[in-house]
Amino acid sequence: MKHKICIVLFVTLVLLNVYDTFSTHTLLTSGQGFYEMNPVMQALMDEFGMVQALVIVKGVLLLWFLSFLLRARTKREWNLLTAGLVVTTGYYVIGMYFLNYQGMLFLSGGKL
Repeated sequence: MKHKICIVLFVTLVLLNVYDTFSTHTLLTSGQGFYEMNPVMQALMDEFGMVQALVIVKGVLLLWFLSFLLRARTKREWNLLTAGLVVTTGYYVIGMYFLNYQGMLFLSGGKL
């Protein structure tokens, strides 16, 4: 059962990261005064460019979780992976709703 939960959480995390990349790019290039709130991400964007930094950071995060997903064997490993995916996915859900989704809603005039 843990295997299926982890796969669903991982796919959800992938989709949230795709949305985060799209919405972050849209908001930051909208000219409406939006800015990257994460200082580490902002520094990476300044160094490498917005799209490159977003793709690199999100790619590393997803590959890191994928490596655990492919290597998990014991019940303890599956439990730790499930906990990590729940926390990370929950963080993205909350962040995407309160930050990016609300910003996108503002840009669309309140009709998303």
